[in-house]
Amino acid sequence: MTMEMPLVSVIITTYHNEQYLPRAIGSVLAQTWPNIQLIVVDDNPPDSPSRRATEEVMARYPQALYLRHPENRNGAAARNTGIRAAEGQYIAFLDNDDFYFSDHIASCVRTLQARPDCGSVVCGVAKIRGGVCWDRIDPPEEDMARALLFSETALGTGSNLFLTADTVRGLGGFDERFRRHQDVEFGLRYFAVDRPVTIRQVQIVKEMDGFSNVPDLQKFLQTKELLWDTFHETLDALSPADRARYFGGQWSALLYAACKAGDRDQIRAIASQLERFRPLDKKERLMVSLTRAGLFHGYERLKSMAKTLRSPKLKAQILAGLPEADRHAFEQALSPTKKEDPR
Repeated sequence: MTMEMPLVSVIITTYHNEQYLPRAIGSVLAQTWPNIQLIVVDDNPPDSPSRRATEEVMARYPQALYLRHPENRNGAAARNTGIRAAEGQYIAFLDNDDFYFSDHIASCVRTLQARPDCGSVVCGVAKIRGGVCWDRIDPPEEDMARALLFSETALGTGSNLFLTADTVRGLGGFDERFRRHQDVEFGLRYFAVDRPVTIRQVQIVKEMDGFSNVPDLQKFLQTKELLWDTFHETLDALSPADRARYFGGQWSALLYAACKAGDRDQIRAIASQLERFRPLDKKERLMVSLTRAGLFHGYERLKSMAKTLRSPKLKAQILAGLPEADRHAFEQALSPTKKEDPR
């Protein structure tokens, strides 16, 4: 390792979604930055089909450090396993269904080398689903801790965490009590004490068709309650308006999960909790009405149509200025039948 070309440890955590793993690994191997330690942490149960399929994938990548948990623990534990094995001056995270554009690591290293007073960098993220360019998340102009508090999607993906190793270890890694929202919990702790450098370009693509995007309602509620309890001092210090904004957003996310589950009793209970902070907005009222009529799929269809109409414009923005290899990788990712990295 040299100061001019420091080692970067990239930690890919994998649980189900193994069909996307070659694409994620391929995007790391295609980086323009030459000094990378690739770590893949397998959190699948040892006797599961996903573990066997992942082992078959990893047999093709002997250059990776492949670590297998003896049991399913959770994403936070998997990341901590990777952190313990990381030898780099910098640590980057990558979900197995996401991928980097080729200059991501190089631009992050250069950015932090120019700003030694900062411990992290965040960039733009493109979200895709079913062949549609679903959304683009740019780093917020406001304080990152505040942005993440009010919008848990402000990072775009947990893959948008690139930090110095000292920063990660100084925070004690990830809180393994969290089975969801690990990135939110980590970010709220970290961004409260340090402001990241931002890169406005999209450098990461987030796949939204994966297994992990369908939360179990009761577990989702338990995670929310754990988050509220963990950060109760921060939440207690909010102004009445900000408190209403925060909890309104939290209960709105739970209302969506209840509608997706089709649980009418929970819909009623969660809507009542939401109305303690604000009235249901037009979208929420439509969602609830359609769900009660057994037509939640109609709400999802309307949302998908709106995203599809906007997709060409977002796609053009993201493709502009990309190298040919990255353009090809993005086009392939938008093809629902193409799962593996084409490079």
